[in-house]
Amino acid sequence: MIRIHIGEPDKLSNNILVKKSAFVSFDYNPEIVSFIKQMGTRVYNPDNHTWEMPINNIISLCNKFENEEIKISGIYEDLHKQEFEIDIPKDFEFKTKPFAHQVDGVRFGLNKKKFLLCDDQGLGKTFQIINWVGCLEKTDNINKVLIVCGVNSLKYNWQSEISIHSDESGWVLGTRFRKTTGKAYEGSTKDKLEDLDNLPDCRYIITNIETLRAGAEKISKTKYHFPIAEKLQELCKNGTISVIAFDECHRSKEPTSLQSRAMMNVQAKYMVAMSGTPLMNNPLDLYFPMKWLGYENHSFYQFKQHYCKLGGWGGSQVVGYKNLEEIRAMMEQIMLRRLKTEVLDLPEKIRKIEYVDMTPKQNQIYKEVYAGVMSDLQKIKFSNNPLSMMIRLRQATGWTGILSNTVQESAKMERMIELVNEIVASGQKAIIFSNWESMTEVAREKLKSYNPAYITGATKADERMKEVERFQNDDKCKVIIGTIGAMGTGLTLTAAQNVIFLDSPWNMALKAQAEDRAHRIGTKGTVSVITLCCRDTIDERIEELVEKKGQIADALVDGKISIDDINYLLS
Repeated sequence: MIRIHIGEPDKLSNNILVKKSAFVSFDYNPEIVSFIKQMGTRVYNPDNHTWEMPINNIISLCNKFENEEIKISGIYEDLHKQEFEIDIPKDFEFKTKPFAHQVDGVRFGLNKKKFLLCDDQGLGKTFQIINWVGCLEKTDNINKVLIVCGVNSLKYNWQSEISIHSDESGWVLGTRFRKTTGKAYEGSTKDKLEDLDNLPDCRYIITNIETLRAGAEKISKTKYHFPIAEKLQELCKNGTISVIAFDECHRSKEPTSLQSRAMMNVQAKYMVAMSGTPLMNNPLDLYFPMKWLGYENHSFYQFKQHYCKLGGWGGSQVVGYKNLEEIRAMMEQIMLRRLKTEVLDLPEKIRKIEYVDMTPKQNQIYKEVYAGVMSDLQKIKFSNNPLSMMIRLRQATGWTGILSNTVQESAKMERMIELVNEIVASGQKAIIFSNWESMTEVAREKLKSYNPAYITGATKADERMKEVERFQNDDKCKVIIGTIGAMGTGLTLTAAQNVIFLDSPWNMALKAQAEDRAHRIGTKGTVSVITLCCRDTIDERIEELVEKKGQIADALVDGKISIDDINYLLS
């Protein structure tokens, strides 16, 4: 017989991660002993021959030995019932109105202190963390907050979101300003270390994961010196940094990489790892965030042996998974993940602008095109269609290959690939729009592994409908790519819950029409609309003007816009 008693944890067992423990005893059985020893968190008490473990572990134990007689005593609560002792502080006010699921997310964080937030894309993970911090300001004496972005371009989205959803501000580590133009840029490792020695007067410090490994020096066979990461850890230890949020944490799924090694040592009182990717699809992806958060004490080798079935060449390839009940039970305690299809309080569309930094070579191409445009400024201002004369400038932010035979790169394309990878991993589909066929051709090549459907002005009518049919009904076709002119009206593409614009049309109405290819009768839920925008370029000015005016004056009617608008676009 296996006897299981549910009760309060042993005070000596400080590694038990839940409020109640399961105390397991049985007549000696080597198979049961071996199974329990493989569990991640368990303590043996030799005085009463009892194993203490988290209450969730008894699920896998009971499943494994279902043929044994099992007796459970004590208070056994519903493991799926989410109860919170700590609520939103009564004197806390959200600056921007939250959805119900976002309030629950903030409440979850207040009760866990260290947790995984893995909500589906578009559910506002950044919003939840900003307001979690706001609540912590009311409940605890917290100091600065460190945001570590797994994707470099997200630094500026965080900076923008912080100012929108709170009264705080964020500083991107190493920010410097050019003397001639006053334009901000990200400085060197030395600049970042100087910032850490003389921290700016703001709540949030923002950086990217690659920064933590900057300046790494090998000091022994297995040890490295990470100057920035070590300085951050010093600030955490002395209480200067109280909270760490690691966005896109799945980027550090390889625990032996330099950036993962550097990140592992940066620990604070409050910590959250964030990802929109369903980490449970591959349990190995969970190792680093669990280890970083303090919920996993084993080596990666031990973790892999316990959760993976190995075979193939040399018996070292992962051919399947095992003991998933244990890891799922742990995730129920420390991870919050909601899908858009499960959240009922969302609006019809969620719009978001994602800012990216151009690559150095792309930036150089942009500067060259900009210089040419400025040399013809008077000609542009008095042209019948000045917007057409700025197209090359816009294309430079999208794909340099349109303008150069030697430089073939784009920060937007890199981010598009990352977004589509995340969307497809979540079991969803995406629509990709651009104004120009030359852009869609590049996107098609970049995403060819997803068997994309493709529609431009050159696509014949019967082929258009075949492509639509393929996208709507073929599970292997994860993406449809097309021009706004050819694919932005008249088609039903409700298989997608995600729309990505590589560039915006001049007219807001055209953009709304394109969005509505996914948002129509038959839509499966909220549609997320992401517009990729190169920072400090004409992209930003277009978004601001189009959003402000709906369309840039009467540009699409008579091809003219005001001199003020032209000056602003090129400022």
